[in-house]
Amino acid sequence: MAAGVYLVPLIIMLNLGTQKEAAAAGVVFVWIVSFLGLVLRLQYNSINLLEYIPLITAVILGGFLGSYLGSFKYSAKTMEKSLGVVILIAIVFSRLLSYRVCEPLILFQILIVL
Repeated sequence: MAAGVYLVPLIIMLNLGTQKEAAAAGVVFVWIVSFLGLVLRLQYNSINLLEYIPLITAVILGGFLGSYLGSFKYSAKTMEKSLGVVILIAIVFSRLLSYRVCEPLILFQILIVL
């Protein structure tokens, strides 16, 4: 599971930046980690990028849609609740994939965001 899901709420909860600054930091963090992961994978295996076109398209469209909705359509409170739902979904998928119990800190973060 990527740490970017936890970075944005931590920045907000610790008052290290505004919501928009936290979102920007999260985007940069996720982009850099994803790019480095791709580069490292290319060092050891070849990748057929054609297989990833649907995922790349979904990421680009989702990024633009999320940016637009967060900037122009929804209030900060609605975006906070949306982020809480995203974190809940990430925890559920993480739990299903790893069969581990969620850490109390993560649950505390969700309660604060919601």
